[in-house]
Amino acid sequence: MRSGFVSRSKGARSWGLTALAATALVVAACGKNDNADTQADYATRAADLVAQGRITKACLPNAAPAPAAEYLPIPQASKELIAAAVTEGQLVINAGISDSTSITALEAAFELRYPNIKLSLATGNSESLEVRFLADHAAGNQQVDVEISTKRKFIERALKEKAILPLDQTIPGIFNTWPKGNWRWETDYGTTGIPFYRPLGIAYNTDLVKGDLIPKQYKDLANPAFKGHLLGLDPEASSTFASVWKQIMQSVDENTMRAIGNNLIKKPLYSDIQVGAQALGAGGGMVIMEMGKNVAVTMRASGAPVESVMPDSVTGPQYGFGVATDAPHPSAARVFAHWLYSAEGQWSMNCSAYMGSVAYPTHGVKTFVPFEPVSKEEMAKIKQLLGL
Repeated sequence: MRSGFVSRSKGARSWGLTALAATALVVAACGKNDNADTQADYATRAADLVAQGRITKACLPNAAPAPAAEYLPIPQASKELIAAAVTEGQLVINAGISDSTSITALEAAFELRYPNIKLSLATGNSESLEVRFLADHAAGNQQVDVEISTKRKFIERALKEKAILPLDQTIPGIFNTWPKGNWRWETDYGTTGIPFYRPLGIAYNTDLVKGDLIPKQYKDLANPAFKGHLLGLDPEASSTFASVWKQIMQSVDENTMRAIGNNLIKKPLYSDIQVGAQALGAGGGMVIMEMGKNVAVTMRASGAPVESVMPDSVTGPQYGFGVATDAPHPSAARVFAHWLYSAEGQWSMNCSAYMGSVAYPTHGVKTFVPFEPVSKEEMAKIKQLLGL
């Protein structure tokens, strides 16, 4: 079955479009700017957001390339719905997104399109936020409008308990155009579409790794030059780390996996990517597996000598979406859904937050493989090959 995560060479048109042509394509895909008083106001707000450092010129809608051929425009939010959302004036989202780069990108891009709807993101421990969300729903005291989560089991439970709506009840008709396969989470209680995913690759310390030593594929982590200098994540610390190690194991042969294990710094194995990333930046290792480009960019902006590389085939978390059944601001929640699944919303997350989507399926990635469960037998094989 075609996964829907394809290389740009197959699905996307030229990146050399003029700004005018790209703007027309994005506007056609996401609808006119019904919320802005004038285009001059829109341009002024865009310039202000760029000046504040909340979004770059390159990530503004008028800088977007053409969407991939697989992306078909979704139904637009009606003027009546937008007007109702503006009357509500606010929107609260639980987001399974923890890094400041992605959060700032989401807030700024939505504010640019809908300046009269105040977006608030509740971030932190995603499990705690999700437990509270379900508890508030059960108590009839919902405080959140939208859930964005990497946990498929949570989305399924929320649908089962009727705490969130299936996506086609939020955006009627979306599944007439939204791709099937791995771009949807289908359950017995309803279906949601995947608005974006986060590819996870390799990162290296640019002070310690140069030239031909820079790894490009997972097999390069077996280079003897990295012995005792390869930082790693504990495969038993989280399902994310386990899935990444499984992807690495599937990408190389057993001898290469053993060589990677031989290079691995085993004490400590990290249970938190942020701690491992800090060790990389401080020179505690030369390379690390399992890092999103957003983390590397954030670290580099603060002066850390860190760069990321995406192998040809990578994995990473997908993000499920749901509007709360009893959302305090239901119209604003629906408008946000229309925006997030539009070409403009997809471009904003791809460009600013380094995520892949249907409209922009890759971000320096040729093939994306969705997370796969790791069986006990596979975990045992991973640990055996790595010498853990």
